[in-house]
Amino acid sequence: MARGTRQMLVAELTVSVVTAMPRSRKTTAILALLALTLASKEAAGGKRPFPDTDGYPRQGWGFDTGATPGDRITGVNYLSPDELEVLKEVNLLRRDPAGYARLRLEPLRACYLGKLFFHPGATPVPLRTREGVAALDECIRVLENAEPAPPLSPSDGLSLAARELTREQGATTRTGHVGSHGSTMPERIERYGQWRSSIAENISYGLQTPREIIAFLLIDDGVSNRGHRKNLLNGTFNRIGISIGPHRRHNAMCVMDFAAGYTTKKR
Repeated sequence: MARGTRQMLVAELTVSVVTAMPRSRKTTAILALLALTLASKEAAGGKRPFPDTDGYPRQGWGFDTGATPGDRITGVNYLSPDELEVLKEVNLLRRDPAGYARLRLEPLRACYLGKLFFHPGATPVPLRTREGVAALDECIRVLENAEPAPPLSPSDGLSLAARELTREQGATTRTGHVGSHGSTMPERIERYGQWRSSIAENISYGLQTPREIIAFLLIDDGVSNRGHRKNLLNGTFNRIGISIGPHRRHNAMCVMDFAAGYTTKKR
């Protein structure tokens, strides 16, 4: 694909995870969220647009019945149950940002004590945030005024790209968008297919449940440009790949790869 000038956005968030008891034996771990966006403009006279053949049809999901896109996914055998739940959460958010704020985020106000966040029933120790409840309140205000975005269809190729990073990093203590063997986000995504217009990647470390992953990416505590939130709400994206796996240092990691158009290579 012919490409013009590329624009890159990188955002990083680190949050201390502190054991509450015993106070005399306090330990600290690091929870990190990373976002990377890469956009390219098609050069005049470049390759013609290609069809988006990945995933499942965008029609017939029955939004009028109240069902969420993730509830209707069938035949996607390359995503684990937790990965499918992440997809469902993302599409629930995109379908109704204001409703998602009321349903998922407003109850979290009670979980803050100063800069500490006590997640209900998930992370066993409090998270030390940078902004406290102010970041949550700002996120809720943004979602209340956000426009709905089209649902994301799962992509086999994008999921393979995401899984490549979780496999490379899982056995190491490394974090970031560069794999332990030196692979970059565009290289991984292009290894399994062809993308159009723009791609992006969100990574979380240390978060355990799908709802927790999406909540913290949305709140984007400590990240001035809220890059993770912007990727989740970006209406130009229509494809997503997801991979959740273990991480040697942070216990768990989740990689989400987004594309405005993507066709997986035939294997």
